[in-house]
Amino acid sequence: MFARKWCFYHDICPMDDHTMARFTCDFCGKCCSSFGSFITIERQLNDRDYYCQYSLTRDQFPVHVAREFEDEVSVRYTSLPGTGAPAGKKSCPFLCHKPGGAGFVCSVYESRPLVCRQFRCYRMLVYDKNNRLSGKVIGAGEISTSDEELTRLWKEQIAAIPHTHPPGGNDQAWVKKVTVILAAHAFRGDAVE
Repeated sequence: MFARKWCFYHDICPMDDHTMARFTCDFCGKCCSSFGSFITIERQLNDRDYYCQYSLTRDQFPVHVAREFEDEVSVRYTSLPGTGAPAGKKSCPFLCHKPGGAGFVCSVYESRPLVCRQFRCYRMLVYDKNNRLSGKVIGAGEISTSDEELTRLWKEQIAAIPHTHPPGGNDQAWVKKVTVILAAHAFRGDAVE
């Protein structure tokens, strides 16, 4: 229940003849650790409402801070107006410590901007023939893995496949090509949506 309320949590659902991977947030905060460079608080409207700007597009948007994070966000905002982050750190001004546990959560999850709604930590999970996680496809198609065979396969046959990265999703033609290549080498790729 907590993960569903505060973080991305996607159920397995069909995608053509592929299966979508389930993303379960581990509250690491890495997704928002650099967003402070792009999301700034323009002004505080009241105790829990802020008006912000996404600097890359200059889009402006309101956010509403969940009650349990009101004080943490307010202290951060009043100590460094416009950044919400300690000097030298550029995390999102709304990234807060998870109540009652280790990790981080989004204090404006319910009202988060479109850029945050479309963000994905990784695009595809890659499993070996024993169904062990072997790698994660991140960014525009880079692989994060310690598996030498998967690294070689990615470099030699997959990295050069052209693809687009539509907002909030994957290039379905690219996913199909990649999963076919992976399957031919005893790997399984599950796209994350």
